[in-house]
Amino acid sequence: MTGPNVQAGLRRAVWLLFLAAFACIFLVIGLRGHLDLSVRRLAFCALLSAGAFALRRFLPLVDRLSPGRWRAVFGGGLALLLVLQLGSGFLLLQDLTTSPFDTEAVLRTATELAQGTVPALYNDYFASVDTNVFCMFVLYWMYRPVYLLTGATAPAWAMGLNVLCLFIAAVCVCGAAGLLWVRRGKAAALVLCLIFLPYYIFTAFVYTDTMAAPLVAGSLWAFLALENRWGRLSRRARLLGCTGLGILVGAAFLMKGNALLLYPAFAVYLALRPGFWAGLRRALSSALAALLLFCLGSAAVIFGFNAYKWNCGLLDLSLYESMHTPATHWIMMGLENDGAFNNESFTYTGRYPTIEEKKAANLARIRTNLEHLLSSPQSLAWLFFTKAETDWADGLYTAPQMVNLAPVQRTWLHEWFCVDGTHAGLTADFGQAVYWLLWAGAFAAAVRGILNRRRTGDHGLFFCTICLLGNLAFLTLWEANARYPFCYSCCLLLFGAALLAAPRSEEQGTSHRV
Repeated sequence: MTGPNVQAGLRRAVWLLFLAAFACIFLVIGLRGHLDLSVRRLAFCALLSAGAFALRRFLPLVDRLSPGRWRAVFGGGLALLLVLQLGSGFLLLQDLTTSPFDTEAVLRTATELAQGTVPALYNDYFASVDTNVFCMFVLYWMYRPVYLLTGATAPAWAMGLNVLCLFIAAVCVCGAAGLLWVRRGKAAALVLCLIFLPYYIFTAFVYTDTMAAPLVAGSLWAFLALENRWGRLSRRARLLGCTGLGILVGAAFLMKGNALLLYPAFAVYLALRPGFWAGLRRALSSALAALLLFCLGSAAVIFGFNAYKWNCGLLDLSLYESMHTPATHWIMMGLENDGAFNNESFTYTGRYPTIEEKKAANLARIRTNLEHLLSSPQSLAWLFFTKAETDWADGLYTAPQMVNLAPVQRTWLHEWFCVDGTHAGLTADFGQAVYWLLWAGAFAAAVRGILNRRRTGDHGLFFCTICLLGNLAFLTLWEANARYPFCYSCCLLLFGAALLAAPRSEEQGTSHRV
């Protein structure tokens, strides 16, 4: 058990660690000369700062709108976002069954299964990289009725599902912001979602990163909703809510591995929440029941899907023992070269005939890598900051590189969103300026947390801080890739919403929150 003073000290320590770690990362990126502080990029930063200042002054006006007018304004903004995303998706449409990327295995297998063909081509792929199986089956479950009704498996259907995922992610961000800062939070989050370019550029890239985004954002929203309304909910509603949250987090983990970090994030947040331990003592049986149902909800989804995967007869997983790539492989890969994907590491793991032999070989190489890194602090620091730059420096999460994987037809929007487009530099500069604005909100919240200058909604931002720190720790060990933090972009968008919507002083009745 921890007393209030200890909890307060630990919360400050978390804020301090967050600020120190990420500020140091961006400082080193700058010292390496990789921030690209061009005049145009700085001009975008200035324009966005002026816009944020103006929006912060005018956001209180939404509180004066009648309920009907507010619903019309907010609903119209969401409708605009969806229309823009659909337009972007159709203009950037890809035939991912011809993509030179993992998306080919996922989409081709899903569409062939939907047509009643059990494909042999990618059985070895799914035996090797089974982390993408859930994504493939979700697409199969969509395409199967589409094929039965239309006789076709056009790529536009997958794009439409992907757009829906990104749109739901934005809705969840707005919902969470509404819990923290009511109408102002919803309005601020909606504005940020409208200018958050990855929500448009990723529309045609149908993969685990985008399809996990609504599950992670939805888990965050659901958790904050339960935490915010716990005292007003009936016992039955609490238990149902915890079960639903468990199902949501379990699905997120199946879709993207780093969603697993939500589990320890919940635990750390609750352990440091003021009043948690006292409340736990008062209602231990109720808390244990809620925890049990949360775990059962997750277990039902995870084990239920795995049982379906092995027994549905749609994939031949007989090669699993010889082909499966264990988790130790990705840690090994993350501890050598520049920490990103490399074929040599993949070939090394693949040459061993069984899972246990692969694990043993990976662990031996991990030990060798660690011995080298720990004996050379300079090499260790170089690897850490190189991986951190890969993971955290790109405000567009490598979305422009994904745009030109397999375009059905190159359109005028490709010139803006494609990595080799005529106006790609302009898009990158604006996207990076928005990204820095979101990080400015994160650093401002961290400073407030360290100084104990609390504002309404800071308890939600504290949870976001834990999630981002967890991702930093995870990606420090794992393979480096700028797409991997994308499903947690909801946390950064909430920091940006706080910058625009959070009141300057703590409101009555919220002093118990982080």
